Amino acid sequence: MTAGVVTLLGVAAWLKTTREIFADIPMPMRAETISRNFAVDHDGPLYEMKVHFDGAVSETTARCLLGATKSDRYPDLDCGNIQPVLKFSWELRRDGHTGGSGSSADTGTVLTRDRITQVMVVAFPAQKHHRYEVTLKFERNAENLAIRPPSVQIKLDSFAKEDLFFVGAVSDVVALALCLAGLVMLAIALVRTRLR
Repeated sequence: MTAGVVTLLGVAAWLKTTREIFADIPMPMRAETISRNFAVDHDGPLYEMKVHFDGAVSETTARCLLGATKSDRYPDLDCGNIQPVLKFSWELRRDGHTGGSGSSADTGTVLTRDRITQVMVVAFPAQKHHRYEVTLKFERNAENLAIRPPSVQIKLDSFAKEDLFFVGAVSDVVALALCLAGLVMLAIALVRTRLR
């Protein structure tokens, strides 16, 4: 029973302290370069850099604001009068060495859920005990933007997060099994004592 309770409490504490967001960088709404250091809690094949809009934004609006243009990649994209005022270039460094670079114009999946829109910029592997730095260079001023300023977030990939919760669920089942086994052993010991 003690082993079960300790396991339950340990798993609960572990899940409570597991971070999902490792860097949250508000966009400055002006031409500026920002750098942010971060570290991760788990070795993982997928961490994500995403643009987080605090409100529902259409896929077309999000891509156009971030600098995407009509191309083979986005053949149906029509930005009309939407200026790329949130466009930025990014560079990711690990322990002082360049690990990758790119532009927000080359965005990936756009997902809107619970009135929050997130745009994938890049996915990358990361490991514990290493120092990471992301540098964002914003190219334009966006003071007149009609929506709330978005942010750039470094996050744990959703699939990796699900894996962590799966491990937690399995650990909870093991802990409950230990508790039940302890209760059964306690009941047997009490019965034996009474029979004596």
